[in-house]
Amino acid sequence: MTTSINASPRKIIHIDMDAFYASVEQRDFPELRGKPLVVGGDPSGRGVVAAASYEVRKFGVRSAMSCYEARKRCPEVIFVRPRFEVYRAVSSDIRQIMYRLTPHVEPLSLDEAYLDVTGLQVHKGSATLMANWLRAQILAHTGLTASAGVSFNKMLAKIASDINKPNGTAIITPADADVFISTLPIERFHGIGKATAKRLHAMGISTGADLKRMQAAVLVQEFGKRGQFYHDIALA
Repeated sequence: MTTSINASPRKIIHIDMDAFYASVEQRDFPELRGKPLVVGGDPSGRGVVAAASYEVRKFGVRSAMSCYEARKRCPEVIFVRPRFEVYRAVSSDIRQIMYRLTPHVEPLSLDEAYLDVTGLQVHKGSATLMANWLRAQILAHTGLTASAGVSFNKMLAKIASDINKPNGTAIITPADADVFISTLPIERFHGIGKATAKRLHAMGISTGADLKRMQAAVLVQEFGKRGQFYHDIALA
């Protein structure tokens, strides 16, 4: 995971569609635009939130929350059933746009993917310009917005794509990485879930700097092989 600042770093873009399922529904059904919307199951049963529009997120509604809880938090929320065949078709269109830039596309799900643009000379060789081109092309062809993160490895690119959401681009350069990682709360590291974060906090580890200072052997003793991964991500 380590990259020398003096070496020629890789250029990784992470594209993440903004509230993808909900945005597709609001695009296709104008009466839903600007409304608090949940794509998910039956709020009277055991349904869960598959996607939440930005209008309903301000009430604390998030993906994987029960639809019952979503309605409690926002009584005026509108529920719609998922249309996965539509989302898959839109995702395929977006993927084709990505392939126009590079064959090195690594999908993570229907709504996000990594692109390795190392060495590409288009758009002046700038990964940031490439990311903005992608976002503009996606908007023009699908009517949907995307956010992008640009960095020298996947983890930082993914974290960066959350920084200026929705509809923005953020860059974490090799020169900025050490300070950024040191101040990053451990909950923001991908691969560290709530249960692990709680155990790390109990060990006095709250930020990337704390994680970096902890010896790998101590983390391995506490978490097994996964402990080495937690040590390495702080050195990205």
